[in-house]
Amino acid sequence: MFSSAKESVLETVMHGLAISPGIAIGTVLYIDAQGHQALLQHIELSQVSRETRRLNRAVVLARYQLNELKARMENELGHQHAYILDAHILMLDDKELFKNIKKTITEQLVNAEWAIKIELERFLTAYAAISDRYLRQRGSDIEDVARRLTDALSGKKQTQNNRLPANTIIVAEDVPASVLAELDMTHVIAVATHAGGWASHTAIIARSLRIPAIVGVDLKNHILTTGNTAVVDGGDGLLIVNPTDTTVRRYRDLHEQRRRNFRDFLVQSKGPAVTSDGQEIIIRANVELVSELDAVKRFGAQGIGLFRSEFIFTNMLPQAGSEDGQYQIYQRLSDSVGQAGVTIRTFDLSEDKVPLAITGGEIEVNPALGLRGIRLALRNEPMFRTQIRAIVRASQRKNVRIILPMVTSTSEVRHARSIVNETIKEFVAKGLDVDRNIKVGVMVEVPSAVMILDQLTREADFLSLGTNDLIQYILAVDRNNKQVSYLYQPLHPAVLQSLVWVARVAQANKATLDVCGEMAANPIYVVVLLGLGIKQLSMTPAAIPLIKDAVRAINLSAAQKMVENALQMSSAQEIEDYICEELATKFPSFYANLKWRNPIV
Repeated sequence: MFSSAKESVLETVMHGLAISPGIAIGTVLYIDAQGHQALLQHIELSQVSRETRRLNRAVVLARYQLNELKARMENELGHQHAYILDAHILMLDDKELFKNIKKTITEQLVNAEWAIKIELERFLTAYAAISDRYLRQRGSDIEDVARRLTDALSGKKQTQNNRLPANTIIVAEDVPASVLAELDMTHVIAVATHAGGWASHTAIIARSLRIPAIVGVDLKNHILTTGNTAVVDGGDGLLIVNPTDTTVRRYRDLHEQRRRNFRDFLVQSKGPAVTSDGQEIIIRANVELVSELDAVKRFGAQGIGLFRSEFIFTNMLPQAGSEDGQYQIYQRLSDSVGQAGVTIRTFDLSEDKVPLAITGGEIEVNPALGLRGIRLALRNEPMFRTQIRAIVRASQRKNVRIILPMVTSTSEVRHARSIVNETIKEFVAKGLDVDRNIKVGVMVEVPSAVMILDQLTREADFLSLGTNDLIQYILAVDRNNKQVSYLYQPLHPAVLQSLVWVARVAQANKATLDVCGEMAANPIYVVVLLGLGIKQLSMTPAAIPLIKDAVRAINLSAAQKMVENALQMSSAQEIEDYICEELATKFPSFYANLKWRNPIV
């Protein structure tokens, strides 16, 4: 029972970005910044060999500690989580990295700690300029390795198993991957940090462990200490410190209500999603990691509608990027989903990921409009061909599709298809059993693709609406930019008109069309998508039960009428208010569920 003594301390509500849903009530463990501050020490020429030996010993110790941590992490959390330390171990084997550190020691006559700091800052400067947010967040791995090396130079041992009390909420500026590995995660019920993002290791582990988590919390202006009682709402992105008894009771009740509701949804999610007037809607899952395959089955997905293959690279595992490494991943996806099928998006990377192969490492002035997606793939054809070979090899079950990102012209599709066809012919000539008619689709996620959609339907086997980027480009809004994120409006009239056009062109050309963006995971937006005649949706696995419930509650003719009326309106807010009012009137029992967030069960 929580002490009422906290009533004398003001309740504080902090806001952040929700990265893993659910509600947790527990006790704060505040983790300060890790590692020692490197101090500059000038050395004599005769001391260079000594510093080099210190560095070599530190590398050996750090590698030993990481291997020890990885083994324990595999034992406690499973291999799917322990892989995050592979990148750290690989960095310690990077000959070029340590060649540069030793060069700094020799040429600048400084201690090893300072040389590591210089090399760290050089790397972080390069990572800060990366446009891809997934890759930019990997800079934390470099900081983590540098911290471990600096500690190893002092002889500090870091592999102790930090046992935690039950119901621990970790709060920190950042929680490096190896620090997470050192903690007793069996007693951690939530995480809240300042640093990190949707693709950070903290986010990945939190979602895999099914614990609430938020990032982007401003911790500098608040007094927060270990022992504080706190509530983490991973659905709304809230950290509530020193909650009143009233707040605790409210969140306990809300948590239990969501658990009961979601368990009911989970049971229902196993069946098909059929509207109240008999139209079946195909519900698939968006997947980033192989470790999510269990969630695909658990939440009743009808296959994988989007596998974001670029995560093979963002996990910084070079062996996974090889043809054989990719083949093993794609084969596992194919085997797991059976005839429901899997759609593999070719690498949706920006120039920053492979700068040496493309532009010699130049930083683009406007990367969002630069060399990315299919443009990058066709510019770096050997990398693209390697991926296509791996996908085609994994197509024996005839349940694999390929989709191309960031397409803006028919020539891009033709070029990509020619590579796919050449690869198929090569494997068939060798006697391999592959899908000779593997389908190649197009992501509709930029305005130019919308405008030439009639032509694209003649080149592609299917279409997939990537609403995340499409909305961003139509409205010229970076949704990750807090200054303008309020302008990111999925129901903006310009967006709605574009969606109407895409649906009409697809229907006129009898082209298969699905939606794989975040709009598919929001019940209100799903009503609009159904009203447009879209019958295939793909989303994060945890959203599937609620969306299936939405589909079953909706009448297609009513949804179509709502869209017709919404097209006459002039603002996103007016449209959303109208949709909500209609749902509350026509489907009151379902509308009452719209405020529920998927809890972690």
